[in-house]
Amino acid sequence: MRASRPEFLAGAWTIALLLCALVVPQAQAQDQGGIAFNTDLPRILVFIQERDGQIAARAMTNFFLDAGFPMVDPALAASAAQRELVRAALAGDEGAATALGRDFGAQVLVLGQADWGARPDPFDQSAITATGEIAVRALRLDLGRVIATAEGDGGRVLEATEQRGRARALRRAANQILQESRFLGQLMNNWEDEPWREALYWVPDPGSVPASLGASDGGSGLRLAILRADVAPSTQGGTRGLGVVKKGDRSSSLFNPVRLEGVVVGGADKVEVEGKPANMEPLPDGEAELLGIDGENAQRFWAETNLPMSQDTVRVVATGPGGRVAEAIVAPRIDERWAVVVGIGEYASPDIPDLEFARADAQAMYDFLISSAAGPFEEDHILLLTDENATGAAMRQAMFVFLQQADWDDLVVIYYAGHGAPDPNRPDNLYLLPHDSDLDAMAATAFPMWDVKTALRRQIKAERVIVIADACHSAGTQEEELTGISGDQNAIAGGFTQLFTPSRRLSITAADTNEFSFEDARWGGHGVFTYFLLEALKGKGDLNGDGIVTFSEVYQYVSSSVVDATQGRQNPQRTGWGDIPLAVVEGN
Repeated sequence: MRASRPEFLAGAWTIALLLCALVVPQAQAQDQGGIAFNTDLPRILVFIQERDGQIAARAMTNFFLDAGFPMVDPALAASAAQRELVRAALAGDEGAATALGRDFGAQVLVLGQADWGARPDPFDQSAITATGEIAVRALRLDLGRVIATAEGDGGRVLEATEQRGRARALRRAANQILQESRFLGQLMNNWEDEPWREALYWVPDPGSVPASLGASDGGSGLRLAILRADVAPSTQGGTRGLGVVKKGDRSSSLFNPVRLEGVVVGGADKVEVEGKPANMEPLPDGEAELLGIDGENAQRFWAETNLPMSQDTVRVVATGPGGRVAEAIVAPRIDERWAVVVGIGEYASPDIPDLEFARADAQAMYDFLISSAAGPFEEDHILLLTDENATGAAMRQAMFVFLQQADWDDLVVIYYAGHGAPDPNRPDNLYLLPHDSDLDAMAATAFPMWDVKTALRRQIKAERVIVIADACHSAGTQEEELTGISGDQNAIAGGFTQLFTPSRRLSITAADTNEFSFEDARWGGHGVFTYFLLEALKGKGDLNGDGIVTFSEVYQYVSSSVVDATQGRQNPQRTGWGDIPLAVVEGN
């Protein structure tokens, strides 16, 4: 079924010679809880400023694609702030360039200026003489440093029209940079001298302990981070639970119990939650290491308080010797809800087996999210992408642009049902397979797991994110090879569970890394995981009978049900701290 990578395009045969002549190192690093960078070809993002077109940028991008480089789509720079970063980067601002590249998960950002000229040929007035020049620089984004520069001159070309002359001259200039200069060699050999530094590249997850500690000290030396802020249903009457799932009516006199847990670093004497003392104890060294912090002078605190329906935030204040103060504002309730739901059962490529129930899984998840039991999610806050609409471009637009609208106190849900696979040519690179995936060109057509990670860390501000993955349905097909399961390996499941650093962001995957994900008609036309997920959300997951279904309850119900239904052959997995209310049990 698998085909090898296609031969390089005619006219670009020197690419293979160039790459063989280079010393191509393999850099390996892994940040805490992240996905290891393990590739000999860095991910590249190209921006070249050119009047009246994008000939130079397309020429260089096509060259890198032909050579097998993973590429980042520059069209994702859609927001006003990102377009301003592009302008500043092209003007020479290296700080803006680094921020821009990191926003989209690029490892190398290629920036340039292209210029051209055209005039009637003095000897043949019916022809046009054109010239083209390009100057580029490549920045390595973990270090924020220029690692290669080059200039290309396309010389003079004679063509029938100005447009054809300009295009030919600029393509010649690009080929000179990439095929005849030291640019590509400088770009590649740098990785051997200095391996990729993952820790310098990623910023901490929003809502994670490192991110919260870095934002809360105010120069006092005290720092606060919230580990969980869970709300329980009100016990005061008929609107029981409403304020848990969404903000309550400000005229209501009801309240919800809230339990907060967190850490304080820097030698605090006391912590107060809404003006009342919290319980405090030393933080064990092992737990401090898990949180990614220095355990010296670190303490855990917890408190329970009542949150009126008219109030959406809780104030936490730590006080230390000499009047030092650190403050955090916590939003136990959710403001707005955003979701991207993807289900792909039909694939354009005949090499990718279709899935019978993935589209139905996604449709059922969408229908639940827009129901009153889920809050509901407003229809303009949720994207449903299925089959032919779930292209790679549409998935990138959803993750990188649509979900940028979520604020820090919102909830984001990402649901995916479909195939996941490693690149047949580079099994260490993992992908989700959109409808238009091509197994011969995974780097150009599939949705990389590193793009999921980049969107979560660089694009989505919400502290509460839930990723639900019913991927790698190999047991429901006859094509086990496609899923990346070789012997007992299912790397896609592991890729999802490694997306987050320790934070209030949560994930649940359909199976463990050594297992299949089953789908069959016996589960109501769904995959077994999604079948029990929907049952849990619609009420069966309310394990304590309080009228609210939380993430932890969903996981407990789904995990035990799936294990029973598959005789232990499929074991869902979860990551993350704390809990998030997901549904009201209707009738309570």
